[in-house]
Amino acid sequence: MNLFLLSLQLVTCSVAAFAPAKSYTQVSSRAGAEAINAPSLHDRRHQLQQLVQHPKRTHLHSTVASTRIGAEEIQQLCKDGFVVLKDWLPSDLVSALREDINTLRSKGKFNIAKIGQDSTNTLNTDIRIAETCFLGEGKLTDVQNNSRDDLYSVLENLRSDLSGNDALDENDSVTGELTKTAAALDASLSELLYAYYPKGGFYRRHTDAVANSASVLRTYSLLMYLNNEWKESDGGYLRMHLDSGKDFLPEGEKPNFIDVEPKGGTVVLFKSDRVPHEVLDTVSERMAVVGWYNRPVTSADISSLASEGDKMRGIMLLVAAGLVTFGLISIVTG
Repeated sequence: MNLFLLSLQLVTCSVAAFAPAKSYTQVSSRAGAEAINAPSLHDRRHQLQQLVQHPKRTHLHSTVASTRIGAEEIQQLCKDGFVVLKDWLPSDLVSALREDINTLRSKGKFNIAKIGQDSTNTLNTDIRIAETCFLGEGKLTDVQNNSRDDLYSVLENLRSDLSGNDALDENDSVTGELTKTAAALDASLSELLYAYYPKGGFYRRHTDAVANSASVLRTYSLLMYLNNEWKESDGGYLRMHLDSGKDFLPEGEKPNFIDVEPKGGTVVLFKSDRVPHEVLDTVSERMAVVGWYNRPVTSADISSLASEGDKMRGIMLLVAAGLVTFGLISIVTG
């Protein structure tokens, strides 16, 4: 079968796997955004009803809407390659998401986590012991939860703050000349999941963005911790390695790392290709939201993929991106 036609047939699966159902309209000015997003009379009535019937829920939604990353934190991300935001997530949202994990696990929505990229994805309990459940708007519709909608709002705000932000441009340390422009982040390619580590769980050292695989699109990795009652004896620290290696410490180098407490509400954001990391052994269960913000796929990315299977996945992503761009997704999906 013609490769392009096959890609068109599979594009619906590709979009379902990688794209949130909700599209976001970009506007050229703040005034335009306010005009487009202005609530209708029906919306205002609905908001009033929610305020009367569910005051706690309405308060949480208001708090979530104001959860944004600041200029100082963005500068640290640019300079160090990572930033740790303590008590960043609202405590009510942390508790609600933790409850959501327990509900989804009870309904069999979690799977044993694997390792590897694309076609090499395999189960290896010497490297990783954990469970995962993929998230995204349009997923898990049979087990709905309002807290997930709040989570998606937080993540979209964060993506918007990072996407193409010139404060994240990289410059030569000597000349000051621009060496790399901050990437635009494609909302339709964002990846998101719940990660659950049981007692005795771990994830050995690894890097999120690997050359010659589709993961090379990953630009920023994020971890949001949901462990309200975490204490030091529970283990499960995030260890971020600051040496010059990737998946392994280079021979002759001394270990150089920082450990982050996985306390509920803490968010860690780092450059996917720059910070090797691992989850240290857990003594108690450990819960988190894990995600990646991805840049758009290019034809050069596809040509660099290592295997034919990975190239097919890349082609599907590229075709999907083109269809979204030209408004043809509605034709393919009916």
